Amino acid sequence: LPAFLSYAMKEWDDLFLNSNYLARIRQAGISGRLRSSRFRSVCWKLYLEALPEDKSQWINKTKELRGQYEKIKETHITNPRKAAGQQDLVVNNPLSQDEGSLWNKFFQDKELKGMIKQDVLRTFPEICYFQDEDVRSKLTDILFCYARENEQLLYKQGMHELLAPIVFVLHCDHQAFQHASETASPRSLAISTALFSLLMETAEPWFSCYEREVRRGKEEMLTSIPFARPQDSGPSVAIVTKVNRIQDQLVKKHDVELHMHLNRLEIAPQIYGIRWVRLLFGREFPLQDLLVVWDALFADSITLDLVDYVFVAMLLYIRDALIASNFQTCLGLLMHYPPLGDINSLLQKALFLRDPRNHPRPVNYQFQQNLDYYKTRGADLMNKTRTKAAPLNINKVSSSLLNFGRKLIAPAISAGSTQCVSAYTSFPTHFFHHQLHKHTKRTQHPPKCTPQLGGGFKARSIRREVLWGRSVARHAGSSASALKGGSACSSPLSSSDATANVFFPRRCTWSSFLFSRATI
Repeated sequence: LPAFLSYAMKEWDDLFLNSNYLARIRQAGISGRLRSSRFRSVCWKLYLEALPEDKSQWINKTKELRGQYEKIKETHITNPRKAAGQQDLVVNNPLSQDEGSLWNKFFQDKELKGMIKQDVLRTFPEICYFQDEDVRSKLTDILFCYARENEQLLYKQGMHELLAPIVFVLHCDHQAFQHASETASPRSLAISTALFSLLMETAEPWFSCYEREVRRGKEEMLTSIPFARPQDSGPSVAIVTKVNRIQDQLVKKHDVELHMHLNRLEIAPQIYGIRWVRLLFGREFPLQDLLVVWDALFADSITLDLVDYVFVAMLLYIRDALIASNFQTCLGLLMHYPPLGDINSLLQKALFLRDPRNHPRPVNYQFQQNLDYYKTRGADLMNKTRTKAAPLNINKVSSSLLNFGRKLIAPAISAGSTQCVSAYTSFPTHFFHHQLHKHTKRTQHPPKCTPQLGGGFKARSIRREVLWGRSVARHAGSSASALKGGSACSSPLSSSDATANVFFPRRCTWSSFLFSRATI
């Protein structure tokens, strides 16, 4: 124990004794020297500004954070049974749907906690610490309090993977100083809640479905985006804009060939980049390497500006494998990122890409392994996301085309006179078959390729229906003229030529139009 305390005191002095200690611990985080540190949690509190730079105020600030957490718990964690005697039973009963009912709020909170619990159960399944029920309960309580404090955002899937490393780091630092019993205490919960809330101030736009202006120290405004594109209606606009900018600008700037290859394969950055950024690469690296990455991200800036360049450095690490691969294998590489031998090399690469003047060029390293595994993983992802198209109902398509043709012809007939309409409706059925057969024979250049639509119905059948429509239009116009004593109808659409030209101005245009309607 004396040897341990001696080593811990030496590390403390190296990190925090100097008057300009903040710059020193930032450099330690960026260079990866906090991997085995027992004061990583203290550094994170300083990086995220949970503690002030003045060390004499640390104790008071910590007490303030604990008081804030206690107030949040009293506000949002309620037990309607305890307040049963103080409330009106007409409003405060388990069957009440009144907004002011404590029971109604209790059931809503229970539903929210159940949704959070489902994600918490899947948090880092390979690590025993996160399988403990007390730890899971603590994660659920922190996420629940955050959701109730931020009603506009609530809880979104993935937030649990940002909270878990914070709780783990606090646990490890307590464990190192033999205070593991404090892990589940309100003190630890208060600090974890404060760090997570500060982290989410930067990460919140990546989870939100609204456009947000991030201005520290001022009130943020959330506004719905009018005229949103279809690709913007799913993930939040901020995260989609961010990953698009990284691939279309930064990747293109540092590796044009890789950028062209990804675009040629139509691999959108949303496929893999949203998860990378939202979780701060939480699923791409083992937990110990992930903590080193977070050391650098937090130490660099509270706005997490280094995320963009870590993103690019990760792509450049596997660029040769990506360029040599097809869509399936590329998808496997991006969604199952290969292991890294040295995470510090990746971070140094990211720093060099952002500021090559102040950071030395790192040693060039590339991923070189068998790609069969990633090809198989990519195939699995494609099979999961592939949806089977519904079969085309040809009878319905054919009937809709006939009705559509009749609707086009009806105004021209009614424009001449009511007698024109009666003449049109009194045509015998065999006339249509005769005209259809006659015009089909006149087709001199049938399409060389008749795509099969299903059920033996081909594009040629649609063409015949178009010709049938022309025949009806011409006959209706000529019949109207005959009924008027050979004189033209008063309507400009009464003649057969005018009717045919107005409704079917070009054979190829209307044929293509109707064929496109059939294939939609």
